Amino acid sequence: MSAWQQLKHALTRDHGFSADGRRIGIGLAAAREAERRNTVTDIEDFLDRRDQDKTTV
Repeated sequence: MSAWQQLKHALTRDHGFSADGRRIGIGLAAAREAERRNTVTDIEDFLDRRDQDKTTV
């Protein structure tokens, strides 16, 4: 996703709401989003390493 699309997505998503409808702060919403992205990156890194290990063995 390009930087422009990321900015547009960040500005247009509903920040500040949890699953049960109670309002949370934008800072907490941003932290949750960052953690979600880090988790996805960790999973992708793990899978890449596993694939590299399989090809070298």
